[in-house]
Amino acid sequence: MGYLSYGNTTTPIEIGDELIAHLRTVIVTKLRRNESFPLTIEASSGVAETLCIHASIPLCFVMEEDDHSLDRSLLVSMMNAANSARGLDLTTDEFSSALQVTRGLHALSA
Repeated sequence: MGYLSYGNTTTPIEIGDELIAHLRTVIVTKLRRNESFPLTIEASSGVAETLCIHASIPLCFVMEEDDHSLDRSLLVSMMNAANSARGLDLTTDEFSSALQVTRGLHALSA
């Protein structure tokens, strides 16, 4: 299980290791390019939350296992979504079915 700490929140967002490995790659790539984007995730309450991912907002990734191989086609899909006006929405069937998204708090170039 992995965790994403976002902003000044004290409760980390719980995300499966495989998903957080892909998400970390997408976020780091976008921020390295100085590109912000919206990220929509499912919160523990079951509602969708949208976070504004921006270089000025602190992020911390914690992963129990860091040896996941990355699926290039999934990364390309995630990057394309992050580049869109709607942003990366992990609640859509495209991404929720591709990876096991855990119900908790909640890059490669394309």
